[in-house]
Amino acid sequence: MSVQLGVLTPDAYGAPAGGAYTGSSSEYWALAAIQQAEYQAAQQEEKRLARLRRAQRYWTAFYNVLTVGELVYFLVGLYMVQWQVADLADNPLLGPGNIGVIDLGGTDTQRIVDKYQYWRLITTMFYNAGAIHLTANLGMTWTFGHFLVREFSPFIVVFIWFAAGLAGVIFSANIGSENRTAGASAPAFALAGAAMLMLAVRWRKYTWHIASVVVVCFIVGVNAFVGATPFVDNSGNTAAFVFGAVLCLGFLLVRRRQADGKGRECLVYGSAAAAVLVVLVAIIGGLIGLWLDTPIGGCCNAWVCTPSSWWDCDASRIWPTDCTYTSYLNGTAVLTCPRGQAIVIGFVNGTAGLEQVTQWCNSYCEVTGLPGSGGSGGVSGGGGGGGGGGTSGGVLRLL
Repeated sequence: MSVQLGVLTPDAYGAPAGGAYTGSSSEYWALAAIQQAEYQAAQQEEKRLARLRRAQRYWTAFYNVLTVGELVYFLVGLYMVQWQVADLADNPLLGPGNIGVIDLGGTDTQRIVDKYQYWRLITTMFYNAGAIHLTANLGMTWTFGHFLVREFSPFIVVFIWFAAGLAGVIFSANIGSENRTAGASAPAFALAGAAMLMLAVRWRKYTWHIASVVVVCFIVGVNAFVGATPFVDNSGNTAAFVFGAVLCLGFLLVRRRQADGKGRECLVYGSAAAAVLVVLVAIIGGLIGLWLDTPIGGCCNAWVCTPSSWWDCDASRIWPTDCTYTSYLNGTAVLTCPRGQAIVIGFVNGTAGLEQVTQWCNSYCEVTGLPGSGGSGGVSGGGGGGGGGGTSGGVLRLL
């Protein structure tokens, strides 16, 4: 039996020119179900696009505020050092040297531990070592941030940026404790790690797989090269990269919570919570390490700043602030400058006091191009009545 229904249907389903449908009722309801499914799919796609546009607007607003803030922060730093840019051998990133890092709140483990300046762990996340560093970090944040907001809420992306970046900075303060660094690249590397894991986990969703991987590896490689220079710590960048990937994995697991069975769903949520807990434990553990004054300095200096003929990693080193004075039985005195160079200052009658040692430190260490910021007067008597005045090794004689 066939019926004629006076309902308009799309021409794609074989409707006559007049718009009336001629066919069986079962065919009619089948076509109606198809139309309803297509309509719902179109509605879902429209909602997805609206959510994506809203997320991109929020992320763009955050990025604009971040850009203006870091740019103003960097310019204020240049103003405080009277617009003086360090030598390219000391800072090839076109920025100030040690003074800028100290005054603008860069990572300085010695000041964090001794003077309880823990606020540096936050301010360093917004301080860039130079114009090149600023450009690279903002470029990486923009690229990977816009990629991640297609999958996550912009608030989740900002959380990854901050939490993994903070964990990387704290890791840097413990591992690279002998260097002063600017930590603005750590949050950017956190987003890079999250984006890399997203590409690996959802490989089939994206097109141009090889090109995407090549672009990501190129961007990360360029920024890793920037991180090998003085005043930037690649150890903190690497840690932030890993922590960003861990957080991304946790949030991806939460999105796939539609698991079969209650036990499997609990396992998914437990794995996601464990991923967040890893980063939280890293932050708390790093803070405890700083509080107990147990940073691991000197073990990974090549990781913090890779030695090269193009720059001097010693430019960002935190040198001791005191000179050490040693007197021998024959009257010879040896002054050890903050950077470890020994200077034979001549024959001294009696024992030198703190004021005299400080004067020698400020004068002799300055002569040799080394920082002399006062002496501790660490006086020690040496043996060897006849050999005290000899010069050997790296000893410089100033008589």
